[in-house]
Amino acid sequence: MPIEGPIKELGLFELFQLISLAGKKGVLDLNAEDILKSYVLYFDNGILVSIDFPERLKKEVSERGFMKREETIEVADDKFAHYLIENEIIPLRTFKTIFKKAAIDVIYSLFLIKNGHFTFQEKDFEIADYLKLEMKIENIIMEAARRIDEISKMEEILPNADIVLEVSTELIEKEKIDLSPMDWQLLSLIDGKLAIRELISKIGDKFAVMKALYGMAMAGIITETKIPVDDIIKKEKTSVEKITDEKMKELSRLWHKGKYTDGLKELFKLKEFYPEDPGIPYNMGYFYLAEGRFKEAVSEWNSFLLLSSDEKKKTEISETLDLVKRIHKNIVNWEVLVE
Repeated sequence: MPIEGPIKELGLFELFQLISLAGKKGVLDLNAEDILKSYVLYFDNGILVSIDFPERLKKEVSERGFMKREETIEVADDKFAHYLIENEIIPLRTFKTIFKKAAIDVIYSLFLIKNGHFTFQEKDFEIADYLKLEMKIENIIMEAARRIDEISKMEEILPNADIVLEVSTELIEKEKIDLSPMDWQLLSLIDGKLAIRELISKIGDKFAVMKALYGMAMAGIITETKIPVDDIIKKEKTSVEKITDEKMKELSRLWHKGKYTDGLKELFKLKEFYPEDPGIPYNMGYFYLAEGRFKEAVSEWNSFLLLSSDEKKKTEISETLDLVKRIHKNIVNWEVLVE
C-alpha cells in the first residue's frame, strides 16, 4: 500500500528519514504546489538512486548551447535524457556532470517546499547508468538543513519573493568589484521589473539565487525598486490584453492547422513571462494531448487546477483528466499484453 499525504502534515525531512529507516526500494512522487512542478525520486535501501527533473534538464541543455529551447520542447520529457545520449548530442561524461550537478540543486530545493502532495510506493525499477546518483539520505538531510538555515537568514534581508530589484548607483561608483558568475548572471537579468520569484524561476536554483542576491544586497550592489501602483496596474492590463488579443488568435490558428509543436513553443514563451496565468497550462494540456503526450498534458492540467479560480473550467479539466488517465492506462496495459 502506498504512503501518501500533504507535505505540510509530514515534511520531507521526516519522509526521507522514514524511507531511509525502512530501507525499501520504491518511487516517490512529489507534486509541489509552491512552484507548480512535479518530481519523481527513486530510492533503494536508504539510497537516493535517481530523480526525474526534465524541465530543469532541458533548460540546462539549452542554456549550455547543446540544443535550442524549441528543439528540447519537441522531445517527450520522459525520453529526453535517453534522446541526448542515443543521438550523441552531449558526450556521456559531460552529461553525467551536468545531470549530477543539476540533480543535486533540485534535490536540496525540494526541502523548501511548504505545500504539495507526496506518494511513496514500493516497486521495482531500472535506472540507466548515466542517470544514477547514489546519494545517502542521511547526507542529503544534513546538507538540506544547513541550506534552509542559511536561507532563513537571507530572508530577513529579502523577506518577500515579490520584491523587485534594481542595480544600485553604488555599483557604477565602485572602481573594482569581485563578483561570482552567478552574481553577473543575475545582474544581467535585474532590470527593475523582475521580482525575486521570477529570477529564481529563470535560474532554477533558489538557494544559489538567494545566496547571491543576499550578498549583493548586503554589499549595496542591488536595492529594492519602488514602483508606483499606477504603473503596476497599467503593466498588468497591457499584459492581459496582449495575451488575449494577439497570442490567443495565433494559438487558435496553429491549433486549427494541426501545428501543435509550434503552438507549444508559443505557450512556453508566454509561460516565461506569465508563470501564474492559468490559461497557459490549460491550453498546453490540450496541445500536448493532441500530440499524444499524455504525461505532459496531465502535468499541465494539474498546474491549471492549482492556479485557476474558474470552477466551471476546473470541472471540465478534472473530468478530462480522469478520462485521459484511463486511456493512458489502457494503452500501457495493451502494450504489455502484445509483448
